[in-house]
Amino acid sequence: MKRAKKCMNIYLWGLAALLTLGFSAGVYACPIPVFQYSLEYWPPDPYEVVVHYDGELREAEQKLVDMMQAAGRGDGRHANISVMWRDHSVMEHSNPEGKVLPRVELRYPSISGIRGTLWEGPLEEGSVEDMLHSPLREKIAEKLLSRKAGVWVLLESGNRSEDRRARRLLEEELPRMEETLKVPDPAETYGMDLGDIYTDIDFSMITLSRDDPEEQMFIRMLLGIERDLDEYEHRPIVFPIYGRGLAMYALIGDGINEWTLNAAGEFLTGPCSCQVKQSNPGVDILMSVDWEGQVERRTTYGMPGADTGGFIDRMDEAEERLED
Repeated sequence: MKRAKKCMNIYLWGLAALLTLGFSAGVYACPIPVFQYSLEYWPPDPYEVVVHYDGELREAEQKLVDMMQAAGRGDGRHANISVMWRDHSVMEHSNPEGKVLPRVELRYPSISGIRGTLWEGPLEEGSVEDMLHSPLREKIAEKLLSRKAGVWVLLESGNRSEDRRARRLLEEELPRMEETLKVPDPAETYGMDLGDIYTDIDFSMITLSRDDPEEQMFIRMLLGIERDLDEYEHRPIVFPIYGRGLAMYALIGDGINEWTLNAAGEFLTGPCSCQVKQSNPGVDILMSVDWEGQVERRTTYGMPGADTGGFIDRMDEAEERLED
């Protein structure tokens, strides 16, 4: 994992250097606030769904697989998933633990770098539905679609005093941040017109109990975005979620304070300094949402400059030069 992170850092440093040396300074800073840019332009990364079976599926099971594949394509229902098959009847020593087949295995998006199985269970309607959506995930999606700058999920610990302290802090700090934080002014700062910059800063908080039976899949997703989060079961954890369901990172216990909340808020409302999604913090949550169909793009990301093209074009060119 350390080697992978180091390689990614070297790649990004090289990419930044090419952008700096190859193009005019100051051209490619993007003053669109992060929360707006990420909602309008960053598609969620797909979770990997592996269907394990032995030879063939029954009709009801095949319908579930067809439904998941259609959802991954955005055909009717929508979900950020990619479905793969593993037929154990043609694989030698492929099921050494003797697990019941057919079953579904869920993995984080490959680009997240998080390896291993997030969850696995029977290929049944109930388990598939629990995987694809839950009431709180639907509620978070609704808030993000309504242009909330961020949804702060408080995962309670069960320790009443600790949970009360974290909840009170969020209830005090989020309204204050809404008043004090400001989005960039592209016309004033950059002399640019990028369309309709969303200037209203509106945060939302959602409280999540670890014992909620309908949200166990969601809790698994949250606790897996960083290493060892499941070790803090007796501490409250806050996850800022933005864009199209990006869980930014985890704030734990005493790490939930005025400074860390404000730092996260400043990032969400500040200029999108790098338009490449993977260079920004966060792991996507699996949601069943038609983001493309419901999000109106109010801004344009083309940067000024005669015959220079947009920032994305220059980023593609820089990546090609790095590969060469």
